[in-house]
Amino acid sequence: MFNKLFCAIITSLLYLSLSTFALTKPNKIIGLMAVRNESQIIAQALKTLACYTDGIIVLDDASDDNTVDILETIAKDCNILEIIKKPEWYRDEPGDKNKLLRAGRKAGGTHFIVIDADEIFTSNCLDNSYLRKQILTLNPGDKLLCSWIQLWRSPYKFRCDDSVWSRLKGDFIFCDNVKCSYSSNFIHTSRSPNLDLEGKVHTLKAPKQYHYNCKKEFTIGLMHFQFVNWENLLIKQAWYRCIEKIRNPKVDIGHINKIYGQSKDETNIRLVDSPKEWFTNYDFFDANIYASVKSWQKKQILSWFEQYGKNYFKSLDIWDIDWSK
Repeated sequence: MFNKLFCAIITSLLYLSLSTFALTKPNKIIGLMAVRNESQIIAQALKTLACYTDGIIVLDDASDDNTVDILETIAKDCNILEIIKKPEWYRDEPGDKNKLLRAGRKAGGTHFIVIDADEIFTSNCLDNSYLRKQILTLNPGDKLLCSWIQLWRSPYKFRCDDSVWSRLKGDFIFCDNVKCSYSSNFIHTSRSPNLDLEGKVHTLKAPKQYHYNCKKEFTIGLMHFQFVNWENLLIKQAWYRCIEKIRNPKVDIGHINKIYGQSKDETNIRLVDSPKEWFTNYDFFDANIYASVKSWQKKQILSWFEQYGKNYFKSLDIWDIDWSK
């Protein structure tokens, strides 16, 4: 009984000291990004992220293109503090995010932005350092939700209808309390730590002067380019279906097809023009970089066909793609 009480007291004191340390550290916003074979888009992604951060940590998941070379080339300009290089590929999102978080803490980070290479904040977040100011109001344990804007078949159109894709907000930003961490399945890990992050949840709201031709929640947020190149979208979603089947052979195929089927469901779709203000502060923005096909995922799927046989994947909804090309 005494030992349990003693341990509880020590644990409480440790958490108290950690929280006090988190409160007294100088504020430092660090971007965290895990990548694999993103050579076409990584430079632009990090250049925009660098507009909001005091440093960036990147984890490369054993890319076999020239992603790492590009990272090393732009490291100084984008203030990349560390490139974590995994020696071999193995999809482990919670493990990767914990590595990034530990490196970010080591670099003195107090506030973290966790996004992917196909995501960019709307450029009006730069106006009067608006996003940075909102981030720095967070206390340890808090997180900041942002509208997750789905650009659709073009960077200059976004989905604004009654679908799930028009109601999404993501916890891409949080203030560290030094004890939080990630634990989840091997994919689709939350952006903010899901363990021991127990502060308030805030939502990024647009300044009152923003009046665009769209719903108020879409005036500012994080743009997602996943749906811009439709061929890439189909390949990426097929890749997810396949890896779910490989990692968990007993998985319910109907469930997989239903979950990932939402990504290509355009029933009653409504598209709205992207406000020019989403891009104007990024004079380097190049929409053409999203035109290239992400060949590594297609190649990996073809290698899985060789390894497991096409019949292994026959029930997956992936056959609207011509795999012979």
